Amino acid sequence: MAKNSPPTTALIVILHNPDLLPKLLKAWDRAGVPGATILPSMGGYQAQKHARRGGISALINMFAQEEPGQRTVMSLIDKAGILERAISEADRVVKGFDSPRSGILFTFPIEDVLGVQKWRASQPAEEPEPTTKKEPANLLKWFQEDIKEAYGKNALTDWSRQRGIQVSKIIQQLSLEPVVVAVDTPIEALLTKLLETPNVSSACVVNTENRLMGILDIAAIAEVMMAPVVPEAYINDPDDYDKALKFAQPDQQLVAADIMSDPVYAMLDATLEETYQRMKKKGLTGLPVVDEHYHVKGYITLLELLTVCFPPKDIAAE
Repeated sequence: MAKNSPPTTALIVILHNPDLLPKLLKAWDRAGVPGATILPSMGGYQAQKHARRGGISALINMFAQEEPGQRTVMSLIDKAGILERAISEADRVVKGFDSPRSGILFTFPIEDVLGVQKWRASQPAEEPEPTTKKEPANLLKWFQEDIKEAYGKNALTDWSRQRGIQVSKIIQQLSLEPVVVAVDTPIEALLTKLLETPNVSSACVVNTENRLMGILDIAAIAEVMMAPVVPEAYINDPDDYDKALKFAQPDQQLVAADIMSDPVYAMLDATLEETYQRMKKKGLTGLPVVDEHYHVKGYITLLELLTVCFPPKDIAAE
C-alpha cells in the first residue's frame, strides 16, 4: 500500500437469503460501493448435514450442482462515508441483522491492497444515460396550460416554489416527536407508547442499530388486540377468520416485529412534492423521516404539508 493512502476496510456480508442479493447490490451501487465479490456459501450446520448423508463428495456436489442456501458478499472500501452507508443499506435490506435468519455482517482492516485502483480506467460497457431534465407528462403539461389560460400565467408560480421545499425544513412546523419502539417490544407496550403521543398515528420499529425496520399503525395493532373482543368483525371473510383464530390464542407473546409492515418513509432531503406523492400513493397521513443511515429523525404529517402550502393567514383570509 502506498504511503499516506486512506485506510482500506473489508466489508463482509453473509447473506442467508440469496433472493435478497440483487436488492443488496443495487443498494450498494447507489451508496457508491466500488465493487463486490460474490461467493456461494453454506452454514456449518448445513455442511455437516450434507457430509453425514453422503460424505465429502456430497458436500462438493452441493456447490457444483445445486444452489447453496446463502451468499457471501465481499467489498474493499477506502472511504469512511461509503463504508457507513454500505453497512446501513445492508442492515435495511435484510430488515436488521439482529432478526432471525438474516445473516451476518462484519468488517476488518486491510493492511496491503493491490489491484483496487487501476492505472488505466476501463471503458464503460454501455454509454451513460443523458442527464437531461425530464419533461412533465403530457397530462400534467395540459393541466398547467389550462390553469394558466383560466387563471393567469402566474397562477402556479407560488405552488411550484413550495413543491421543492425539503422535509428537513417542513418538520420544523409542528416538531412532532416520532414514536420509536424496538423490534421486540410487546404489543401492550406499543399501545402505551402511542397513547403518550396521540398526534402521531404510527410507531417506528427499529433494530438494535436504531435503524428503521418497519411501521406499526394503530389499525394494525387494533386488528391484533380486538380480534378476541369483536370476532364478528372478522369471521365473515375466510382470511380474516384464520387471522381471528390466530390472534385469539391465549397467552401469545406477540412483539412489534411480528405485525409490523414494511417501512414507508421520507428522507431528510426529500421534497414536499415527493413526500406528498408517497403519502397519497400509500393512503397515509404521516411518515417517519430518516437520515441516510435510516435513523429516525422526525415525523411528518399531511397537516404540516398543508401548513407549508397554505399558511394559516391564507386559510383565514378565505
